[in-house]
Amino acid sequence: MLERGDYAGGRALMNDRLASPQGDTPAHVRPFVIDVPQSKLDWIAQRLDDAEWPDPAEGDAWAYGTDGAALRDLVHHWRTAYDWRAGEAAMNRFPHFLVDVEVDGRPYTVHLIHVVGEGPNPKPVLITHGWPGSFVEFLDAIDPLTDPAAHGGDANDAMTVVVPSLIGYGFSSKPHKPIGPRTIAKAFDQAMAALGYRDYVAQGGDWGSAVSGWLGYEGAGCSAVHLNFTFGWTRPDAQPETEEEIAAAHALVDRWRTEGGYMAIQSTRPVTLSYAMADSPLGVAAWILEKFQRWSQLPGGDLWAIYTRDRVLDNIMIYLVTGTFGTAAWLYRGVLDEQVPPGARVEKPVAIANFPGELSRFPRSTVEKSYNVVRWTELPRGGHFAAMEQPALFVDELREYVRSLR
Repeated sequence: MLERGDYAGGRALMNDRLASPQGDTPAHVRPFVIDVPQSKLDWIAQRLDDAEWPDPAEGDAWAYGTDGAALRDLVHHWRTAYDWRAGEAAMNRFPHFLVDVEVDGRPYTVHLIHVVGEGPNPKPVLITHGWPGSFVEFLDAIDPLTDPAAHGGDANDAMTVVVPSLIGYGFSSKPHKPIGPRTIAKAFDQAMAALGYRDYVAQGGDWGSAVSGWLGYEGAGCSAVHLNFTFGWTRPDAQPETEEEIAAAHALVDRWRTEGGYMAIQSTRPVTLSYAMADSPLGVAAWILEKFQRWSQLPGGDLWAIYTRDRVLDNIMIYLVTGTFGTAAWLYRGVLDEQVPPGARVEKPVAIANFPGELSRFPRSTVEKSYNVVRWTELPRGGHFAAMEQPALFVDELREYVRSLR
């Protein structure tokens, strides 16, 4: 894990081993450093200090939404101990780039972290986050994936890691209308080509699994896929048939009766929601914190047994400092315009990492209707934010799959 104290007080120097893009660097690939204006940080702090808090609900603290006591605890840490500049410097320890691409006549800019592997033949791997995550989810996985020898592993397992921000998220460009995962996949495939990679593995969870599914289906440079979420790219005509498949489908429906309220809003009226969130750091924190509580596998329900407050706030702050809560929601509407074709199947090799705390779990027979599954792994622990919850398990599982592809 990156030690925040090592970078406190300013920008970190780039590690010498972190190289620039491979081959001839196209003009549309340019270095980027995170440097948030102090005025934005001051505005967030002032809005938190001036926030009006709702009356607490009785009963189960999380049953009706974000627990007020938990949110007050996080905000107290935010205002008294959290240091964005230290987090910013830790993020800048890795080399960031902006890549300009064009999809269907529309220009987009893709922000990404690009770390060249320390090994004799590092395999390029594109690792994509979902909502309400960000590239922050993978900060603890990058070093062991790119330099396994420095972490007790074999240099032959080194990967070159590219971690993008979804379009509409973080430091990638903001679309002005709904955008779907197929469009983002096309943009990412172009970005990987611009970096010099035409034989890479696409890894993803949540929306990252949908993008990775499209990359596996039609990405020119993608040769294999690794997923820790199996509901992102699914044939619409792949109906449940066996008792096990039907039970899994019913379980998903039952789960989303209580968990799917956010999705109904973000897929139908995302702009209306964005007015409130653009003006309320407290609202953004409440909206995102609830998902980390509800979608993670937490011992005794204790959020801080798995995450640190600083890392959760780093993720929340990415939405706030970039003003992307609203544009991030566009995906929930844009996906409706980019349906997977009936009968489609990803025929490139696909590995599934099944974490037990994941929201949407299906039997292998269901997943194989949409993917050519060559590896299926049941992990012992972890939930929706796999790499952030269980970075060591995530790294080991991805490493074993990439090793099998060599």
